[in-house]
Amino acid sequence: MTESSSSGLHAVVPPAGGPAVPRRAFAVLVAALMTNAVGHSYALMVLPPLGRQMGFGDLRTGWLIGAAALLLTAAGPVWGILCDRHGRRPALITGLIAAAAFALVFYGVLTGRGTGLLPVELAFTLLLSARLVQAVLTAGLMPGAQAFLADCTPERNRAGGMGVMGAAFGAGTIAGGALSWGFGAAGAGTALLLIAGMQAVALLALTVLLPEPPRRVLSGADSGGPLRLAALWPFLLITFLGLGAYSLLQQVMALRLHDGFGLPLDQAVQHSGGAMMVTMLAMVVTQGGIVRRLRCAPLLLVRVGALGAALFLAGVAVAPSLPVLMVGMAGLGAMLGLLIPGNLAGLSLRAGAAAQARAAGLNAIGQGLGLAAGPVTGAMLHQIMPEAPFVAAALLMLLIAVLTLRSRLFAG
Repeated sequence: MTESSSSGLHAVVPPAGGPAVPRRAFAVLVAALMTNAVGHSYALMVLPPLGRQMGFGDLRTGWLIGAAALLLTAAGPVWGILCDRHGRRPALITGLIAAAAFALVFYGVLTGRGTGLLPVELAFTLLLSARLVQAVLTAGLMPGAQAFLADCTPERNRAGGMGVMGAAFGAGTIAGGALSWGFGAAGAGTALLLIAGMQAVALLALTVLLPEPPRRVLSGADSGGPLRLAALWPFLLITFLGLGAYSLLQQVMALRLHDGFGLPLDQAVQHSGGAMMVTMLAMVVTQGGIVRRLRCAPLLLVRVGALGAALFLAGVAVAPSLPVLMVGMAGLGAMLGLLIPGNLAGLSLRAGAAAQARAAGLNAIGQGLGLAAGPVTGAMLHQIMPEAPFVAAALLMLLIAVLTLRSRLFAG
């Protein structure tokens, strides 16, 4: 790699022909992201029933989830700045330590309440404190991972690199759901120990086998000045709209099956989980396999993904039967598997080599706002009619597609 004669921030310049780090490093990073996603999704699924079982009540259990989500969103940009200044490894290692530690604290609190050794108030205080600390410290995982992949992926393969990250998170989410289903409430302690063990192994591998990407000194405009929101806002808006549409569906899927299809509540919950699992599987396959081979321009991936998602969502809105709805959700997952890595790749290329993690941190704000607004909007629209949230989600995707027609917003 050539050195610039001007001083500036250190930044990675990916080689034209392939990654600048060993392939095993990518495998280690994928494993780390997967184990973190396993713990994240498992906690979201089991906290509501286990919180009630431990005597916290539904409202306080909601604070365990909501307050952590707010902190995760707020801390992302800070970690982005730290990653660009001090490297990717510290954020990744710190995040995995925090994830494994939370699983162990959760196990301890659950055991303490089960044996009666921990009073309710102390147990809640311990778990809330651990949850908030975990949120702050794991907020650097996604910016660090996104920046690492951008550092080591040539521009023409950037969407494929972002797809790997999305596939890892999706696979971990599916695995977390499988643990929740397999162990149930009675085996939650065992599941938490298993998760902590997986994360500890991933942490060891990350510490030993994941190098800091090679760096050179950049000059002039590339040297890491302040990010220009005017250049990034289209990508951040797409993140907000896309994640908002998806989380909107998560909130109301079971209600749609119960109220719209007349399924008993227990079956509605079961089939709702199946529908979201089908969506995530299609997303994982598309991001992890298809996008890496397409090598399309990021804007084209976003446009096709948004248009396809709008069409599939319109089909789901008018689906006459459960099998038709399932097919529509699978199609939606495949289209999101194009849209999400395409948008992340576009954001990465627009941000520049020295600002990868900072851009990812800002993107976390769009993710958090979308994930917060979606459920509330979905619940409100469902009161109008069961199909309304799906129509709204389709319109949001159509809005993204229209936005991509203004190519000058994405140029540069």
